Amino acid sequence: MALVFRDELFDAQWLRTAGHASYGGAELGECAAAAKRIAEPDGESWFRAWFELAETVFAAAEKYAAGGSRPAALSSYLRAANYFRAAYTFLIGAPVDPRLVDLYRRQRAAFAAAARLMQPAAEPVAIPYGGASLHGYLFRAAIDGRPRPTLVVTGGYDSTAEEAYFFSAAAAVARGYHCLAFDGPGQGAAIIEDGLVFRPDWEAVIGPVLAGLLIGAFGT
Repeated sequence: MALVFRDELFDAQWLRTAGHASYGGAELGECAAAAKRIAEPDGESWFRAWFELAETVFAAAEKYAAGGSRPAALSSYLRAANYFRAAYTFLIGAPVDPRLVDLYRRQRAAFAAAARLMQPAAEPVAIPYGGASLHGYLFRAAIDGRPRPTLVVTGGYDSTAEEAYFFSAAAAVARGYHCLAFDGPGQGAAIIEDGLVFRPDWEAVIGPVLAGLLIGAFGT
């Protein structure tokens, strides 16, 4: 049964975005307001509604950060990152829409600002992969010298390492786990910035990630 939109894909993507409210990635009132501005199944109206909301929330985050209000800034940066991601949902395809690249970078910049405000701060990582590197983050439950299990998270087709915080990493950290989230080929930075496409032998991707963990390359 549809929750907000009659179109199943619009409804699923709205729920995906709003569902991140559980770990600070959305406010339901903001998501409902965005939905009212979307004429389904018009992808352009979807883009405009989420982009304008993301810009508004990001501006608020910058204001809070400048005023020294860490909790408010952190919350707003996280929501802005998720809303920028939502804005490009229906821009994904070939040829690449320049707006997708811009929105991805805005999503990443907003999340990077949030990562610096987390306690402990999330650490961006670059995982060696062939002649390139894979973008990701190490989220720590604590920095206390105690050995802790580490959860490795790899997403799907249109997910990003930043979104992985909302659907896995935040919950893992709250339960005492470290979490390493990354963009593999075909995902996030790997495809948008570096043109690395999906491959079926994912063991060739996860291998370097696990090797880095085993040798402590990511500070775990």
